Amino acid sequence: MAERRLSPLDRMRSPQRERLAETLLTWLQSGHNASEVAARLAVHPQTVRYRMRQLDELFGERLHDPTAQFEMQLALRALTLRRAAGSG
Repeated sequence: MAERRLSPLDRMRSPQRERLAETLLTWLQSGHNASEVAARLAVHPQTVRYRMRQLDELFGERLHDPTAQFEMQLALRALTLRRAAGSG
């Protein structure tokens, strides 16, 4: 499921892919509030809006589909847990 739901991120280079994944997960967790995402990530709200436009271009309508959002959040959380387990 993770590969299918997050496959649009594969088009991005590694550093940008991680930033966009982190932004997407935070956006999903914060109820789609750019100001809250900015505070959590310690970036300017305009940076969040820019990244969300990039994500919208990558994911299209899936970004606004509640079922897809739920699956993306699960996939992103699993990815985060795998990375944490691999670095520890």
